[in-house]
Amino acid sequence: MGNHKDTIAAIATPVGQGGISVIRISGTDAMSIISKIFRKNDSNHILKSHHIYYGKIVNERKIIDDVLVSVFLKPKSYTGEDVVEISCHGGMFVTQKVLQQVLNNGARHAKRGEFTQRAFMNGKMDLTEAEAVVDLINAKTAHTLESAINQLEGRLYISIKKILQKLIEIRSNVELDIDFSDQELGEETDDERRKALVEIKTQIESLISTGNQGIILNEGYRVAIAGPANAGKSSVFNRIIENERSIVTDIAGTTRDYIEEDIALEGYLVKIYDTAGLRESKDTIEKYGMNKTLEIISNAHLILWIEDSTVSRETFPELMRKMNIIRVKNKVDLLNNPSMITDGIPVSAKTGEGIQELKNLIVNNISIEEYDLSKGLISNSRQLAAVEKSNVAIKNAIQALDDSRGLEFLAFDLREASEHLEEVIGKVTSEEIINSIFDRFCVGK
Repeated sequence: MGNHKDTIAAIATPVGQGGISVIRISGTDAMSIISKIFRKNDSNHILKSHHIYYGKIVNERKIIDDVLVSVFLKPKSYTGEDVVEISCHGGMFVTQKVLQQVLNNGARHAKRGEFTQRAFMNGKMDLTEAEAVVDLINAKTAHTLESAINQLEGRLYISIKKILQKLIEIRSNVELDIDFSDQELGEETDDERRKALVEIKTQIESLISTGNQGIILNEGYRVAIAGPANAGKSSVFNRIIENERSIVTDIAGTTRDYIEEDIALEGYLVKIYDTAGLRESKDTIEKYGMNKTLEIISNAHLILWIEDSTVSRETFPELMRKMNIIRVKNKVDLLNNPSMITDGIPVSAKTGEGIQELKNLIVNNISIEEYDLSKGLISNSRQLAAVEKSNVAIKNAIQALDDSRGLEFLAFDLREASEHLEEVIGKVTSEEIINSIFDRFCVGK
């Protein structure tokens, strides 16, 4: 990302017309820039930290807009630098005029996530807290919001920091024994080290167990609607999302490509996929759609297998027998006695019968309610991969003790375990990974 000595500026509010827009400035020259373009409505030109001032943004003597200016002097600011926020009227043209005046007087346009990256670089937050900022912005459900807030408050950081402190203590004693092997300065026996490492391994594995839950909260619980052609899959999909999103006809094979929609069910983000029907076909496009269906099914947390209750069909494909499946019998409005159905959930996409029960079953399959979100959990694949690597290193360290390989091997494994945990919180992380994280942000945050 850019030079961190530059003073940066960007519009911090969504682009478009609104009541107000906010232009954020951060860096060494923030106060100098605002002094050139802002005229207070009183004779006192001093701008104090954590105060808001009313006045005008001007271009020489020409007034651009009436504004409020908020001042946050370092280090007590979001980025840890001098920060100024200009609240102007929310028209697109006037907002751009104010921003341009800031840029003309010494700031450069901020890149995506650069304000939060500066907060991270200046020690205002760790990497898990920085990731929580974008999770908070993108939150679509109550549980996602709660998870992001807890992570922003440092709950995951605290958990990892505690494990790191224990690891560092063991490492210090091991390296002391290596450096002064002839003087027997070490205070720990191998049995004591092994016991401590087993305890650390248990804590790390408990953290890993939250990984799938955290990813589901942030990225969504994936539900694939699949089944034979013309079973009414798209009609069920439309009923679940409560919108006519998929095209519905009586022609088998109408759905050629998948359709994805996000919905909230009892505070959880659920991604629903309407997929092409599975059947024998020589149509190239339809076969491509069915291949995409199989790909979506393989990555789904849950499959709703839709069948036409008025037609006798074979059971679902062999490849799905070990998957998490709910069999759904659609078109029960055409049956004389729907209560006779015992091998699936009876629904009618036409009348809506059974759809709420189906939604309840989806929620019941999201098995993350037992975990206390306030303890913090792993929220993305990057964090999960790093913690899993740390766990492998801890297992290797325990094995090194069991095999009496020597303290050098033990020290190497312990250092690896520490470095992977430090990668999660950003203490040891490559610039490429850091840039990829902040590229997820919008400009102005």
